[in-house]
Amino acid sequence: MNGIARAACLLLLIALLPAGALHAQEPGRADEPVAAAAAPAALAGHYHLEGIMETGSELRLGADGRFQWYFVYGALDLMAEGRWQREGDHVVLLPDQFHFPPQYPETEFKRMTLRIDGTELIPAWPWDDGNERGRYTQD
Repeated sequence: MNGIARAACLLLLIALLPAGALHAQEPGRADEPVAAAAAPAALAGHYHLEGIMETGSELRLGADGRFQWYFVYGALDLMAEGRWQREGDHVVLLPDQFHFPPQYPETEFKRMTLRIDGTELIPAWPWDDGNERGRYTQD
C-alpha cells in the first residue's frame, strides 16, 4: 500500500472513531480539563499537512484541549494523542500515547511545537532539529 492510500485509510479510521476513542484512561487518573484560554475554540478543528511530498498527516485539535495526530511517510506510520495548549503564538502538542515502529524509537516525541500563521500551523519537527517544513491547513 503506498503512502497516499495508507494516509487515506488512517484518515477514514480516525474519522469513524468516536471522539476520544483512541485515548486509554490510566487507572486512577482523572482527565484534567484544560483552561479555555489554553485551548481556544478558534484553533480547534481538523488540519491536514501540505507541502511535504509523499507524506500524509492530519491533526485534530479538540475544543476540550485534546488532540489526535497521525503521520505517514513510506513505511513509517506514527500516531499520537494527548493534550494540546496554546503558548503565545504557538500550539504545543503533549502526547499521552504515541504509536511508532519499535525499530524507530527516535520518532517518538514528548512535545511538538507548531507556530500559528493565520489559520495555519507550521510544525517544527522534533526529530529534525526543530526545522519548520510544511504546514497544517485547517479544513
